[in-house]
Amino acid sequence: MKNKFSFPIEMLGPFHKFLDTALGAGILLFLYSAFSPGSFASRSPQIALLIITSIVLTLICFHVAGVYKNWAGSDIVSECNHIVVAVLFVFAAMLMLGYAFKVSSIYSRRVILLWFFVWPVILCVERFFVRKIFFQCFFKSGMSKKVVIAGTGELGIALSEWINENSWAGVVVEGFFGRGDEECNGLSPCLGKIVDLPRYVKDNGIQLVYLALPMREEPLLNDLLRALEDSTVQVYFFPDMSIFKRLMGGDIAHVAGQTAIMLRSSPFEGMNGLVKRIEDLLLAMVIIILISPLMIIIALGIKLTSKGPVLFKQWRYGLEGEPFQIYKFRTMKVLENGYDFVPATEGDSRITKFGLFLRKNSLDELPQFLNVLMGSMSIVGPRPHAVKMNEEYRTHISGYMLRHISKPGITGLAQINGCRGEIRSDEDMKRRISFDIMYLQRWSVFLDLEIIFKTVFKLAWRQ
Repeated sequence: MKNKFSFPIEMLGPFHKFLDTALGAGILLFLYSAFSPGSFASRSPQIALLIITSIVLTLICFHVAGVYKNWAGSDIVSECNHIVVAVLFVFAAMLMLGYAFKVSSIYSRRVILLWFFVWPVILCVERFFVRKIFFQCFFKSGMSKKVVIAGTGELGIALSEWINENSWAGVVVEGFFGRGDEECNGLSPCLGKIVDLPRYVKDNGIQLVYLALPMREEPLLNDLLRALEDSTVQVYFFPDMSIFKRLMGGDIAHVAGQTAIMLRSSPFEGMNGLVKRIEDLLLAMVIIILISPLMIIIALGIKLTSKGPVLFKQWRYGLEGEPFQIYKFRTMKVLENGYDFVPATEGDSRITKFGLFLRKNSLDELPQFLNVLMGSMSIVGPRPHAVKMNEEYRTHISGYMLRHISKPGITGLAQINGCRGEIRSDEDMKRRISFDIMYLQRWSVFLDLEIIFKTVFKLAWRQ
């Protein structure tokens, strides 16, 4: 029996398009009236134009960022990541339009910045409410489509568990079909063998079939697809990719008119790369403005306590293994800025007293925000190692060079997990590399913000 509050999940896309746009315009209007009442009263035509612009940009940027794509099959973190990316696009587009038409000075910077931070938070809270509370209370049974899962391995079990835990997907599992003589391996409800699946689909009005089978089962897959052509069921194939767990990618590419699965690729290709660069530029500019007085004091301290330049440039490996010069505050009496240098160790006599203070508090790394502005580094990413160190470890540590498919960072997942300072053994480096690869596999804007937040409180950016 269907829930009387039956609600078609297909309506959620248009609903969220309207809600996201209305919330964006409404929050902007509220912030102007609350924090800039003078501007609100005297410049209402300009503010009205700003709100109309925000509505148009929201509709365009949220669509481009994929906020409404595959809504039911995504999780909250993934959707919120798309929302943050979309808001970044809107914010960047508004900045460019403001400077292009020379009207940016008309609008309150405080209001725009507040809007930029408050709006995505409210949207993410709304998504959580809709998924976790609204659907659970009202629409769970009325909106569900019936699915059967062909395959009883780890992948089939994982699909079933995810569906049961995430009712907003609008899907309910009817049961499993097993391969050959294995039946369902004890899984319940067991609906029979895979050869019985097409008949069950037609007799029971099944709308979805999830094929959780190994890629080597091509003859079985072809037979199933032919048999299911006599129904209107939608078929999803979930290939068992367990053999590729160590590789990075998983996205779909179209090359020469053919579809390919990217097994190893940078997470910052295409749109993600643009998002990452915008994130770096915005944060780096804000941070440099905030820390510039401290950097001036440090520069004076270096000049007063030792002879030599304030900044120290050192060669490191960057994106795609290309060397670049990293900027640091000088902390030693010597200036070893070539490819071949001896890394500092505990109690190193080359380190000045003031330099030791800078190193202990990670303040010698601050000039690297200039590297970020120049584009050779990112705020978050794998820490760049010296060229000599790279050549040593790349020969005997598996996956070492994978870290170079992204720009190096001032801080990273390895650093907030304690992998910083002197490297004393291969095990130290292996642990560091495992965190670097994990970061590249799991990258999101939220992960970057989490790492930055933890870095500030842990002073974790030491190499």
